[in-house]
Amino acid sequence: MTRILRKYGWHNDYMALGDSPHWNRCDHHFKGYNPLLAPWYEFYFFWTVLARYEAVHFHFMITMTRSGWEVPLLKRLGRRVVAHYLGCEARNRELNMRLHPALNICQQCDYNATICTSPLNRDRRALAARWADATMVTTPDMRDFMPEAVVSSFFAPDGIDAPAKAPWDGRRPLKLVHVTNHPGIEGTERIQKAVEAVRARGHDIEFVYLRNVPHSEVMAAMREADLAIGKMKMGYYANAQIESMICGVPTITWIRPDFMTDALRESGFIICHLDDLEQTLLHYLSDPEALARKQSIARSSIRALHDESAIAKTFIACYAGPS
Repeated sequence: MTRILRKYGWHNDYMALGDSPHWNRCDHHFKGYNPLLAPWYEFYFFWTVLARYEAVHFHFMITMTRSGWEVPLLKRLGRRVVAHYLGCEARNRELNMRLHPALNICQQCDYNATICTSPLNRDRRALAARWADATMVTTPDMRDFMPEAVVSSFFAPDGIDAPAKAPWDGRRPLKLVHVTNHPGIEGTERIQKAVEAVRARGHDIEFVYLRNVPHSEVMAAMREADLAIGKMKMGYYANAQIESMICGVPTITWIRPDFMTDALRESGFIICHLDDLEQTLLHYLSDPEALARKQSIARSSIRALHDESAIAKTFIACYAGPS
């Protein structure tokens, strides 16, 4: 994201918090420090890093310090504060259940509702509500909880080629890939039941379910897939679905009717409610040409839906503020 935004004239850097065994690529790294030394390091990083920038973009509204004392100080220094919510840290379980009682991601929460209700996240939401110059959310369903937020969307990833492969012709098992670390909020159990029901009708499906595996393994599986599926309960799609489409793999997902557009209908997405999943799988298993048509437009359609320049302008407008 930071590298893409630089291409459009906005110099920005990525500051990572804490340590990770899987990721170390960042411009600034604020590690976990001994509690006795933490105040000194916070003070040092604030003045040598955060205070140097015109705008500070807090992903997940995670602040550098636990208390978030740097946020009001940034405002007093004339910096813009952007609060960005990417998931359950912004959601309200009771409201979601009330608005969408038939199907929603809170019905089978993998976190036992600890993220949306945690005191720390409540404090962060209050901090953002008071001090943020702009609030962003990654998917339109989150505006149920942040109605004034700007929908920021995801960038389609660079550097991923779609492998040259023949469309599935029905002469071998269909390879269906499902990637998630959150089976409850994704609807994994119901996906598996639909696959088993289709198998019971005599169709051969190789169902690949990936959880807690390296990203490289995910992308390798996607490149070999005939079809992908994910985000069947949220009401919109996310990163894994964009990545599968970039690999040229048509993707089953569910999009709420109020978010549907002609571009989505005509894309490589196969829009399907969980209640209709078995019939949808049967349709494409019985019509390889229909699946091949979706495959032929998957990559180009996701690039059009996630136009890099349009997304960059949305971010930069939040950083720059009113002209």
